[in-house]
Amino acid sequence: MSSHYTDESLEQTIYDLRNEIRDLDEKIKEAAEKAAQFARERDQIHSKMKEIKQKVQSLKQERLSVGESIRELRRTTRELRQRLLNHMIEIKNLRGELKGLKLPSDINAIKKRLDEIDLYLASHRVKREEERRLFEEASRLEALLIECEKALRIHEQLSGLSPTIEALKKELDEKRALLDELQKKQAEISREMDSLNNEYNEYKKHADELHSKFLQMRENRDRLEAQRILAASKLYEIQKLLRGSREELAKRKISEIKERKKKEVMAKLSRGEKIEFEELKILLEDNPDLFKS
Repeated sequence: MSSHYTDESLEQTIYDLRNEIRDLDEKIKEAAEKAAQFARERDQIHSKMKEIKQKVQSLKQERLSVGESIRELRRTTRELRQRLLNHMIEIKNLRGELKGLKLPSDINAIKKRLDEIDLYLASHRVKREEERRLFEEASRLEALLIECEKALRIHEQLSGLSPTIEALKKELDEKRALLDELQKKQAEISREMDSLNNEYNEYKKHADELHSKFLQMRENRDRLEAQRILAASKLYEIQKLLRGSREELAKRKISEIKERKKKEVMAKLSRGEKIEFEELKILLEDNPDLFKS
């Protein structure tokens, strides 16, 4: 009765362990599926992060290129401003020179008077005092003509500088407009990079959360698998124990049957009845020397 009760307890334990293992198998499967799902979502986000990183790198190269163009344009505009300043200083100096010249109101009258002096000196005999006076007058008039020629050259230089200055101003305006455009483009690229970096950081935060969930779920799966291994080990040991118990019970039953059969056979012999060969084998099985004298 005690052995039967123990076997029932073992069978109940086996039943419970099998249910526990089935339950653990479901939980392990669920944990593995969730871990795989978290890993897939994480990897998808990592793929997006990689794309963003490549875009940022491309924009970074573009910004460097634009920055180099801006630096080159700034050097060019500085050179243009310097050239323009040099021309403006030259114009100022030339105008200062022009302002300092004493110019006659009628150049043709000066030339005519010089011709008259030359003709007069060539066709008349003049006294030394008059000759000296005429020479002085001619020298003074020639000095005026030299200043007129200088003034003419200055005017020509000023005339030549005006279109150069206008061309420089136009080129400088164009460079400034291009510089402004490139600076706006550089700022736009920087804003796009900032936006992408913020998006990258958000994705990274989400990916880190998913990775943390993946690790937790994988640890949970490993813990459940460890529990399953332990339950399976217990099941194996209890099944082994139950088999041993049942084998022992079967042996006892066989032994009881044999003993009962021996008693029956011995009773036959004591009554002088004939026994069968199989019955004789039962008697001799445990005591082969029974009939030896």
